[in-house]
Amino acid sequence: MSSERRIVIDRVYLTMDIPFLYSKLGNSFNKKVYERLKEEFPQFLQRVSEGRGKRGDFHFRVPVEVWSEDDIEKSLDGREIASLSISLRSPYRARGYFNVNRLFMKEHGLNPYQDSYKDDNVLPIDVLEDENDSLLREFCRLFVDRLEHFKIEYVYYLKKLFGIDIFDIFRGYDISELVRLSVQSAEVCVEWLHCESLQFRHITDERKHNYLKVYGDLTQTEYYTPDKKSVHIQWKRYQKGAGINRHEFTWNSEVSRMWLSGDVDYLVNSVKYGIEQSYRLFGFDFKTLKPLPLTCEDVIQDYAEWWKLPLDLVKTILFGRAYVLSFDFHTKGLRERLKSRRLIVPLEKELGGKKGLWRWSDTVQRIRLSLQGYYRCPKCGSIMRYSDKCFKHVCEHCGYEIDYSRFTLGSEDSQKEYESMLLSFKKV
Repeated sequence: MSSERRIVIDRVYLTMDIPFLYSKLGNSFNKKVYERLKEEFPQFLQRVSEGRGKRGDFHFRVPVEVWSEDDIEKSLDGREIASLSISLRSPYRARGYFNVNRLFMKEHGLNPYQDSYKDDNVLPIDVLEDENDSLLREFCRLFVDRLEHFKIEYVYYLKKLFGIDIFDIFRGYDISELVRLSVQSAEVCVEWLHCESLQFRHITDERKHNYLKVYGDLTQTEYYTPDKKSVHIQWKRYQKGAGINRHEFTWNSEVSRMWLSGDVDYLVNSVKYGIEQSYRLFGFDFKTLKPLPLTCEDVIQDYAEWWKLPLDLVKTILFGRAYVLSFDFHTKGLRERLKSRRLIVPLEKELGGKKGLWRWSDTVQRIRLSLQGYYRCPKCGSIMRYSDKCFKHVCEHCGYEIDYSRFTLGSEDSQKEYESMLLSFKKV
């Protein structure tokens, strides 16, 4: 199955204020409103730090959009899509958060991808982009609309909490002239579909001097740092779910405001340009970047049919780097599917195991060793085979090597205990 990619906007953080209020209200804590909220709505009071070295102030933080069957006025139960946090210190600056991925799924009546490895914040794998950028355009529309909703909600709560009617105070102005909104941070992601993390191992190899850490769970998370500290872009690459390798760029401060502005038509092109520039800053070309092909997909398909599991999930089982596994609330269903097929077993105590830790079964381990390495050399395109003695993939044609010994596999502490126990067994 060929790989495809889609661009999505995930979590966004912003600030809002009304510059006209600075001279009118000064800078003082509204104790009267605080006491009332503490009595009536204590669940919405939250102490928030205003910055490094500065004291924290109380905020009124309330969800303004949730993923629920009920209206938000009736129930706050459900997954949070957007929230608003207003300082109780004048001039009552506000912070906003929203999740465009969840907003998209709510708007289009979609359920999250059932084979996610981390959380429920991922589109189904069959939601595809087209040649007209229709998916990205819809994300941009939702982004722009939500910013406008935040302005309305901010003005509403200023009046509800503090009795401030800005339209009465500043007559003749509209909301866009009164409310100053600024995006502070945004996660903009390229999701490569029907791909396993191993197929992007050449990125790790080329970024080895600016590479922070690898987590050995099913997500196989890697962080890459830019060459210059002044670059306000972070890059995280991880397996979001079966067959979804996410390249997540976090745009901070001026970068986010530069590329996330304008109307929908402008925003579509701006986001695409920002993605291209983000890859370029890390030494890659978005237009030509491709995952390395796996050359044994017909064999993997046989295992998928045998185990009655999706092909993309089987790729992670056979090619993922995780050895010691753990599961949370969002992935307990996946644990039961693997357990019922006898693909995982509890990690033995003598290997550092404890409650909640699992490992691949011996059968899976043997299959992994026999398959783990059939992919193409990034230099010449020939077959590379994995050596479990030196932990390297070696090209049969040009001899190019990819060294795996620097990667952390599985739970780091558990992995060390496991290797130590294996050595002691060999000595005996």
